[in-house]
Amino acid sequence: MTQSNKIQLPVGTLRLACLAMAFAACGGGPVMSGVAVGKVGRGLSVHAHAVPPGSEVCSFREAIVAPTAGERPVSLSEACQKTVKSGLLWRHTLVVLAAYAERLEAIASGTAPETAGQLEAALIGPAPPESDNPSEQAARNAAAQLVSQMATVVPKGDLDKAVKDAAPQVSILCTGLAAYFEAQAKSLGDTQRDIDRKRTTKSDRRCGGLDNRTVCVSESVIDRLVYASVSSHIATLDNRYGEARDATATFCAAHRKLEEGAAAGPLSKDKYYTEILDAVKAARRAEKPADKK
Repeated sequence: MTQSNKIQLPVGTLRLACLAMAFAACGGGPVMSGVAVGKVGRGLSVHAHAVPPGSEVCSFREAIVAPTAGERPVSLSEACQKTVKSGLLWRHTLVVLAAYAERLEAIASGTAPETAGQLEAALIGPAPPESDNPSEQAARNAAAQLVSQMATVVPKGDLDKAVKDAAPQVSILCTGLAAYFEAQAKSLGDTQRDIDRKRTTKSDRRCGGLDNRTVCVSESVIDRLVYASVSSHIATLDNRYGEARDATATFCAAHRKLEEGAAAGPLSKDKYYTEILDAVKAARRAEKPADKK
C-alpha cells in the first residue's frame, strides 16, 4: 500500500475500536454484580491478620476466673490449647474467603477469567490441623474444597457456574465465622464485667507479715493501673473482632444475593448489582456501634 492509499482514523475512534475488540474477546463487558462482591470480600485478609489470636482472649478469661476449690491447677497454655487451634482455623477461613473474592472479581471483570484464582489458591498455604469439633472440621473441609475449586480452570470464565459451585462452601464458612465471632465477643464481654466487679468490690487482698502482724492491702495504685490497662486492651480486642465480624457479615450478605442471581441467571443482568448494593447497605446499617456491643 502506498502512502497515498493509507487511511487515517481519529485517535478516539481507534480507542473505541480497541475497547470493542477487548470486550468481544472476553465475552462482553464486566459483570458488575460479581465485581461488586469481589470488592466487598477481598479485604477480609486484612481482618484475618488483625483479628486477635484466640489464645489471647482465652488467657484473659482463664486468668480472671477463680479456680474451683480442690480443682487441679491448669496452666494457661494447657487450658487454651484448643482455643489456639480454633483461632488459627477461623483466621485461615478468612484468608480463603478473601482469595475467593479476588477470584470472583477477576472472573467478573474478564481478566484472564479461565485461570482466575489459581495464583491466589497457591498462595494460601497449608490447611490448619484437623479438629475434633464438628463445626470446625466442617469449616476446614469447606475451606479446602473452596481452595480446590479456585485451583481449577473456570470453563469459558463462567461466573454463574463458579458462584453455584462455591455456594455450599461459602455458606458453611459464613455460618461458622459468625458463631466464632459471637463466642469471642461474649467471652470478652464476660471478662470485662468480671474485671469491673473485682475493681469495684475490692474483694481481692494481698497479705503479708510486718513486725509479727498480718497486713493486708486490698488495692494500690499499681492495681488500678493494671485494671485500667487490661480494660483498655480488652476494648481494643473487642473492636477488632467487631470489625472482622461486620466485614464478614457484609460479604456473606452480598454473596447470598449473588447466589440467588446465579440460580436465576444470568448474573450479567443489571438488577443483580442493585440487589447486591442494597444488601451491602442493609448489612452496614445492621452493624452494632462500638459503644453498644
